[in-house]
Amino acid sequence: MDNMLRIKRVSGKLRRASDALFWATPLLCAVYWCFFNEFPAAMKSQLPVMERMELPAMNRLLCFAATLPPVGVAMNGFWNLRGLFGLYAAGEVFTKRNVCRYRRLGRTLLYWAGAVFLHTPLLSLAMSAGMPQGQRHLVIAIGSIELVALFAGAVALVISWVMDEGRRIEEENALTI
Repeated sequence: MDNMLRIKRVSGKLRRASDALFWATPLLCAVYWCFFNEFPAAMKSQLPVMERMELPAMNRLLCFAATLPPVGVAMNGFWNLRGLFGLYAAGEVFTKRNVCRYRRLGRTLLYWAGAVFLHTPLLSLAMSAGMPQGQRHLVIAIGSIELVALFAGAVALVISWVMDEGRRIEEENALTI
């Protein structure tokens, strides 16, 4: 099979998957917090504060609000992936538009690290809101997710610079007689 044909075919599928994930991310987040109290403890074990197994509606609403920064960044990432795979599906591989998409993805990964870092203290405050004084929590943590996102973002930015340089050289060569 021709490599470009394979790129177009698989990119079309990945574009549709990115589309679905773009819309599913906020929806699934809302569903999680709406039905939080009905979920088994295993689905709650990674949360920063879990002293009580059931959360009142106001806390669940605050928790949903606390998840909006990473959800928004994830949606931005899926939107950029949708655009990138759309370009590939159309046969555009080394163009200025591809470079811009890669650069946006790199920045999105850097923003993701910040959003996930911000998410933990916001979520801990939302979960412990309404608890008596002395039982409220503020959790600040940095973990491998943030570090991987920072590294991947830096890698994507460097790749975008390399692609841009290759594109620029190719344009110069095309103009050389």
